[in-house]
Amino acid sequence: MEEQPTSGSSFPSDLTTEILLRLPAKSVGRFRCVSKLWLSISTDQYFIKSFGATRPSVLLCSINSHNLFVASTSHQSLIRSYSISQPIHRYPMKFPGEHCYFFDMDSVHGLICIIDAKSKMPLVLNPSMNQLLLLPKPNMSSRHAHVFLGYDLIEGKHKVMCLPNKKTCYVCRIFTLGSGQESWRTVRTKLKHSLRGDASGQCINGVIYYLAYNPNYDRVIMSFDVRSEIFRMLELPSSIHYRGVLISYEGRLGCIDGDNNTRLWILEDADKHKWLFQDFRVPLHMWTLNLSSEENNYFQDFYNRFELKGCTHAGEFIYVPSWFHKSASFIVFYDPVRNSCRRLKFKGSVDELNMHVFPNHIETLMSL
Repeated sequence: MEEQPTSGSSFPSDLTTEILLRLPAKSVGRFRCVSKLWLSISTDQYFIKSFGATRPSVLLCSINSHNLFVASTSHQSLIRSYSISQPIHRYPMKFPGEHCYFFDMDSVHGLICIIDAKSKMPLVLNPSMNQLLLLPKPNMSSRHAHVFLGYDLIEGKHKVMCLPNKKTCYVCRIFTLGSGQESWRTVRTKLKHSLRGDASGQCINGVIYYLAYNPNYDRVIMSFDVRSEIFRMLELPSSIHYRGVLISYEGRLGCIDGDNNTRLWILEDADKHKWLFQDFRVPLHMWTLNLSSEENNYFQDFYNRFELKGCTHAGEFIYVPSWFHKSASFIVFYDPVRNSCRRLKFKGSVDELNMHVFPNHIETLMSL
């Protein structure tokens, strides 16, 4: 006769781990109080490092006064649908002051780094856990600064680097999260360069890339290896003008000229400064169908009102309106291989918000 499980029996720990890995971060956070076993599994560093890595999503967020506005959808949902709707959630958070916050790069392994334009105070945000960490103020001589977030793939550590704006850089400040560090470290480089207000960054395979200028005021890309903390300077294609934008494309660094956003440059070989390019053009007629008259009027000037903000792991370019309001409450995804478009629309009341898009955000259980 087959033995029946008793009320005291439980799943094997490896099966429990697999189940927890498939749940949303907020659910795992709540389930930590179920038992000591579940708490032990979900706080294990290997579990935290593995969580969410295979489930990238598109995340949009905006900071307005003391509120964080967040909307997200999985890549799988986008693949299955031509046009879907998602709510925008409001989370009250105690952001210091009511200042302007700058987002210089994408989310990195679940975390987002921002800086208060007025106080130069860097902040790290974990939107999955609704957590905010205010970092110490770095010692910077300039009025404004830029912050870039990197992730060490080997040790599983996040590092924040801070650089001055409109000042020649030969040092940067580094802060390692979760290390007990109380002040910024200084890392020096012989590669003097400067940043401007249009600096943007990407962290790809443990390397931070950001736009800068060399001493001759030529546009360059700086790279910073998060683990070794070594700088390199890369040449940009000669056709890239002032408004270049860095994106991650199929696991490699890509750059789009803001003045000609139909040509994508892809870094083929960093040692030889070799770039390849790919031309594309968004077929507007494919996604302007079924719009209201108000939306159609708004999108007549598409390229001025929408900006290319990144690319998903699936290879879709993301176009985002400069401001979200009732006439522009969705973003556009364009697949250059299939020559197809899809829309992600936001339902509910949408105030005028300056939304920032993070194409390949993953949830993390890391506590700040």
